[in-house]
Formats: sequence, structure tokens, C-alpha cells
Amino acid sequence: MNSVTRLSRSARTAVLAARVYGSYRLLRWADRLRGRDPSKRDLKPLHEKNAWLVYNNAIALRGLMIKLAQVIGTRSDVFPREYVQVLSQCHDAVPSRPWSEMVQVLEAELGRKVDELFDGFEQTPVASASLAQVHRARLKSGESVAVKIQYPDVADVVRTDLINVSRLCAVYERLDPQPMELMPLVREMQKHLALELDFRREVESSERIAMLFKDDPAVSVPRVHHELSTTRVITMEFLSGIKPNDKPSLTAAGIDPQDVVQELMRIYTTMILARGFFQADPHPGNIFVTAHRTRSGNVIPRFVLLDFGLSKELPDGFGYGLFNLMFAMMTTNEGAMVRA
Repeated sequence: MNSVTRLSRSARTAVLAARVYGSYRLLRWADRLRGRDPSKRDLKPLHEKNAWLVYNNAIALRGLMIKLAQVIGTRSDVFPREYVQVLSQCHDAVPSRPWSEMVQVLEAELGRKVDELFDGFEQTPVASASLAQVHRARLKSGESVAVKIQYPDVADVVRTDLINVSRLCAVYERLDPQPMELMPLVREMQKHLALELDFRREVESSERIAMLFKDDPAVSVPRVHHELSTTRVITMEFLSGIKPNDKPSLTAAGIDPQDVVQELMRIYTTMILARGFFQADPHPGNIFVTAHRTRSGNVIPRFVLLDFGLSKELPDGFGYGLFNLMFAMMTTNEGAMVRA
């Protein structure tokens, strides 16, 4: 990425931040000048307008901007509902990159032409995300596989975006008397994005999660073909299913959405509390649900976990401490809460 492109990305990000932040500040000033209480104003229309500005900017710039939009789209505990509703589309509605760009990465990484390695390769991706897109292909053996290819120049894009976002967050926290704490989120992303760009680490994490659930028929993790995987390409078993937030499709398949919620809680509780290692990017694009009919005729959900680029290992004793904290909260034992 050349200096002109870096400058353009920086300028677009700065202008967006100024528009979004300025729109809220102007409303506050206007309300105060008119003697109104700013806290009583309905901000829903402005939230929605700004959410679309952020979405359009993320789609145009891609890279870290998509990743940030995805994070906001899952954090209904922090961000207004309008932002969550609009930006959650970035989980599975990211425009793909042209095949002419992606095939260069694929062949450079694997060292051979596509038709020498695969019996068939779909040029239109089945999924596009912040750092890579996934294509369906067929091996010479006839097996159907998913091939995850990292976008060209994405590492440079992420580095540039991290610098821009860090600077803007620092300015925002100085200007706003009651800022939303965004720097911890940015620091966390700085720490983990470099790891996400190395697909070898993602393969290791996926196989570690697969081992955790090797005796659990409710959880599947795609098997990786190591001979066709590198730092920027992963070739894995092709698995599909229903997204866990697609309630109409779950119901049509005979799956009770309540069972999906309970099983997902069990799966993540197992990873976090019992094993201390978990897939840390659980948005709907990274989880599939399939229907399994038992001998008694009941339909139960089974799960496919995907994308382990962001996986996290917790310190020893974390799960036990968290369990103690939750138990202390349920029994309203304040002393035990503090100790936990």
C-alpha cells in the first residue's frame, strides 16, 4: 500500500470520526442554548444515521474497519441498538474481492496452479470477512473443501488502520468529558490482530478446540488439510448449516431456538470455565447449527465452530475464580465476591 492510499484511508477515517462525534456535540449544544435537557432527546434517528455512515465507511475501506464494525455489531451491552442492528450486517454481508486478486495469493502461497491442486474451484466466494474470504473447492480425491484466502495487502491495511484508530480514540477521550472507553478495545485488537494474520496459529487453535470436543457429538470443527495450508491460506473440510440467529430457518428445521441458546451456553462455558481456551469471536457468521434427529424422533441442535483466528487462552485458575464469583453473586455473599 503506497503513501497516497495510506493518507486517503487516514483522511476518510478522520472525517467519519469528526462527522459522527460532531453530530452528537452539536445536538447537545443546540439543546443547551434552547434551555432543553440533552439527556431527554430521542437520539434513535441520529444513532441510525451515524450507524449507516460507519457501515458504508467500513464496507469501502474494509480491513480493520470491518473488524471494528463486527465488534460493535455484537456489543449490545455497550452500543445503542441502532448501531448493533446496522453493523451486525458486517458479519456476513462483506463484499468479496475479485478472483483475479485472490488467485494470485492462493497460487503464490501453495506454489502451484489452482488446477494442479484442485479438481474444481468456485471463483465466487461462499463467505467474505474482514481479513479473508472463503471459496468452495473440490480436491482431486473428490472431497469438498473450504479454502480460506487472506486478502492481498491486508497486513499493511490493518497496521495503518490501527494507527489511525488509536490516534482518534486518544483525541476523543481528551475532548469528551464522559467518553465511552474505546482504547481498551483498540489495545485488545492491536494485541490479537497480528496473530489473526498468521493462519498457522488459527490452524493450531482449531485443532486444539477440536481435541477439547473430540468426545462431544454436539460440536464439530472442520478438519484441516495441512499440505494445502500456509500462513495465508487454509484448506479445510467443508461444513455448513444454519446461522444461530436465523430463527425462521431453525424453526423450519424443527430446531427449538431455546435449545440452541442453552447448548451454546454449555459449549462456551466448557471452553471458558473448564478448559481455559476458547474461540473468542463468536458472531453468527462463525457458528453453524445443524439438525440431528434422535432415535426417539426428537430434533436436537448440533454445532459447527468456525474461524479460530481470534482464540484466547485464559490464565490458570481463571475459570475457578469466575465460578466462585458467580456463586457468590447468586448467594449475595459480598465478601466472597471481593475475594473472587
